[in-house]
Amino acid sequence: DINVPEYLSMETQQRALSILTATMQRVHKEGSFALDPLSSIASDIVEELISQPDVTIHLTGIATYDDCTLSHSLNCSIYTALLARCCGFSIPQIKVITCGALLHDIGKIEIDKKILNKPDRLVDEEFAIMKQHPMHGFNLLTKKRLEVSSLVAHMAWQHHEKIDGSGYPRGLKGEEILGYARLLSITDVYDAITAHRPYRGAMRPEDAFNIIQSGLGTSFDDTFGQVFLSKIALYTPGSQVILNTGEQAVVVSVPPATPQRPVIRLITYPDGTPCSPPKEISLAENPDISITTIQ
Repeated sequence: DINVPEYLSMETQQRALSILTATMQRVHKEGSFALDPLSSIASDIVEELISQPDVTIHLTGIATYDDCTLSHSLNCSIYTALLARCCGFSIPQIKVITCGALLHDIGKIEIDKKILNKPDRLVDEEFAIMKQHPMHGFNLLTKKRLEVSSLVAHMAWQHHEKIDGSGYPRGLKGEEILGYARLLSITDVYDAITAHRPYRGAMRPEDAFNIIQSGLGTSFDDTFGQVFLSKIALYTPGSQVILNTGEQAVVVSVPPATPQRPVIRLITYPDGTPCSPPKEISLAENPDISITTIQ
């Protein structure tokens, strides 16, 4: 009776990853790609997401081991569509935003694979090359033979810009940054730091929450960021956790109104003896009880 959230059907996930793979391969070979399949899958993603009443933002669990850029792009499309929905964007706008999120890292096709797939942290010279991918993406998406929305192209160009002007590649500030790109910059960072990379482990959702929170108004749009943080579920149903009381529990559900304070089910007492029968507790109704560790 514990329902782990699944935003997209497995069929849609696989089709999206297949279309992204074909797009990247065609861009690499021909410098072009077919827009219709991407627009179609972006529309399907949005239709599936808006059919769900719960707009809480959970980690998706989507990962591809052969190319992390693909799973990152799909995750960003899901998170950004959910955030746009929560911020009141229209369905046609959300479909453009989703397409932009799917394509935001297309410029990485121009980056040397040795740098892109390096198992260690990049040195300064390598990072300077990596920082060129937004410009490469914009250039690819604005070729005359591609009928891509300029909004999609600018999302690729601007997703690493920061509100205080410290981002790249152009150091844009505040409202100079496209609103769609300000949405994407939040979800891009959130997915990147909560995903496993060869040179570091995945960051815990609560630590990622704190990073986004500390960047509000400087790295990230304050309004969009506040909405994002209000919708993040730090714990996914089915997660086993340890409480500050010493008990072990499993997360049962995440109320949309209090996504950081889930309903849990006690499994064992502090001394390790089983809790029988299992007892469910709403952390929203018990502020003295908190989760200290995710197992």
